[in-house]
Amino acid sequence: MFNLRYKSEKADPGELLCVSADDVRVERISLGETIYVPEHDQLYQIGGAPVYLRAQSSKVLQYLAQRLGLLVTREELISHVWRGLAVTDDSLTQCISDLRRALGDKERKVLRTLPKRGFVLNGEVIPADQMTVEASVPVVQLDDLVQQRSPEVIASIVNWKGVQSPEFQSQAALVSSGSSQMSVKQIRFPSVPQAVATCRQWASKHGAIIALTLPGEPFDELLSATQSGEILVSVEVRELAQHHPVLSFEDLGHFNEQSLSRAFRLAPDGSDLVIEPDFKGQPLLPAVAVLPLQNIQGNEPDVLGTVFADLVSGTLSAAEEINVISRLSTAAFSRGKPNMADVGRFLKAEFVLSGFFIRRDDRMQLNLEFAEVLSRRMLWSYRLDVSISDLLGEFEAAYEIVAKIRRAILINEIRRASIKPLGDLQNYSLMLAAVGLMHRLSPHEFSKARKLLDVLADRAPNHPAPLAWTARWHLLRVVQGWSDDPAKDAQAALGCTGRALDADPENVLALACEGHVLTNLTHRFDEAEDRYNLALENNPSDPNARALRGMLLAFQDRGEEGVRDTELALRLSPLDPHRFFYLAMAAGAWFTPGDFEKAEQYAKASLRLNRTHLSTLRMLAVAQQKSGKHQAARGTVAELMRLQPGLRVNSWLKSSPSADFRTGRLFAQALREAGVPD
Repeated sequence: MFNLRYKSEKADPGELLCVSADDVRVERISLGETIYVPEHDQLYQIGGAPVYLRAQSSKVLQYLAQRLGLLVTREELISHVWRGLAVTDDSLTQCISDLRRALGDKERKVLRTLPKRGFVLNGEVIPADQMTVEASVPVVQLDDLVQQRSPEVIASIVNWKGVQSPEFQSQAALVSSGSSQMSVKQIRFPSVPQAVATCRQWASKHGAIIALTLPGEPFDELLSATQSGEILVSVEVRELAQHHPVLSFEDLGHFNEQSLSRAFRLAPDGSDLVIEPDFKGQPLLPAVAVLPLQNIQGNEPDVLGTVFADLVSGTLSAAEEINVISRLSTAAFSRGKPNMADVGRFLKAEFVLSGFFIRRDDRMQLNLEFAEVLSRRMLWSYRLDVSISDLLGEFEAAYEIVAKIRRAILINEIRRASIKPLGDLQNYSLMLAAVGLMHRLSPHEFSKARKLLDVLADRAPNHPAPLAWTARWHLLRVVQGWSDDPAKDAQAALGCTGRALDADPENVLALACEGHVLTNLTHRFDEAEDRYNLALENNPSDPNARALRGMLLAFQDRGEEGVRDTELALRLSPLDPHRFFYLAMAAGAWFTPGDFEKAEQYAKASLRLNRTHLSTLRMLAVAQQKSGKHQAARGTVAELMRLQPGLRVNSWLKSSPSADFRTGRLFAQALREAGVPD
């Protein structure tokens, strides 16, 4: 979770204000029988126990607290909390009731209702330095985390006379008086960053010789190897500094052949020579960093926060359109609250998932934030309650979290592409926006998607991902009935996938797209199945290849096998931006074994997400016809013919991959009976 400065005046709640440790002021608000901590967006009882709220109720409280003592209208609350959604006043009324229960506000004095006007939250802001013991709340600032969660560090200093001053006495405590070999003073610091910050000033200003060690470690050899103005640290201190990426060191190795000690020299300016990877231009895929969650109730890092990050990172790694920063790299941000600038500088991430958790008995409340690093925009916040056994077992919520991440990135890049000139966009903005617009299946947006792909092709001509998506574009153009020359589009699509696989023969997306083209446009089923099988060998959790293979099997009257694949694809894509596609494939798979009710159910679910997918409309019509719902089938066909007026059963049979199988013949007959002309 990032440092958020609480502001009682009006502010954009979506804006992240990243501040340094010296600039953080955590305030608390006394609300009736509870204390609200804006920085953590968490409500506590006076004794310190957390009060759990539903996600929407928490958002209402957060918004009201930002406008403490001010009138907030119903319309303003609904617009903020349910942004872009159509809800009734009942939803807000329920949240207000939840809040009053949580606040113990039976007399409605804390959260007042002004009839026909709105609500006012009354409370008292309590600065951190005025918090009483009785009203203790586990509030954690960045400095608190550094001090409490890091072992103490001992600075052994030669040339004490030159660096003695009142400021040093105020920052550290004298604990011993040295060594038999030299005049040494030792000062105890509560953390590596504090020791480095102070000692760096002493070394540069006074030429002091300084060694940093943990309590009990020998320091004589370090001091004997140190030059004037240098700071050497032990290997143990260097390992602690891994959690503070702004600190960099040079490995000096062992002192001599007999010594077991090893030394590291602190870089004078706190920076190291960084070799940037050569992307040959802008990176093609956005990088996401999943940071370990902070336990705001404890003084030590909690392994559960790391377990969460491992699970989400592993699940997210299956997404073809995203790069995931390694967990060993994000571990450097496991202590304290990361700054956006540091995440971008050291992890090279464009997006970051962070947050904290509150543990109670065998359950955890997870408080998550997903943000864009460069703009510091929070794209979503999410709160959920899980059992620890679920986290350590089958953590199903990981799929939901990953789906929210993928959807947020996709929507963010479509928005960016709509408001910025093409020349200013990152390559991944171009690709993700093109993919999103393509699958909306609107002729105008479909055409715009191709323009984006063409610009990307100029920037990254041999990368497999944009080539694979261009192949998918040609395929969808044929399937939607927008192609003037299907054979030409088929050849163009295979040309794209061929180039993609020349660049990366095991690229899962390119293999799946080529299998899709071979299935739908050239009817080379054995080759298509080989492509799907190879894609799934490389990534068994890829829902795209899984659903496409299931549909291929269904085309060939292998319905039970097809159902297994398409159902697994649905399980792997619970909130996928293109879930309509997986539902459509599943509907087709259920049609083959004759479960027309299930096929209808899935087709309707697909159309609720995308009304213009012609394959789904055809599937719904035949499922309704085979279920005996003839009037409904004719209504669906009327909608289908409106979108595809040139559709004919015979022309469909000529192009359909299932035309030579029982499934295709049943499908064609049902289309005729439902009203599609021959």
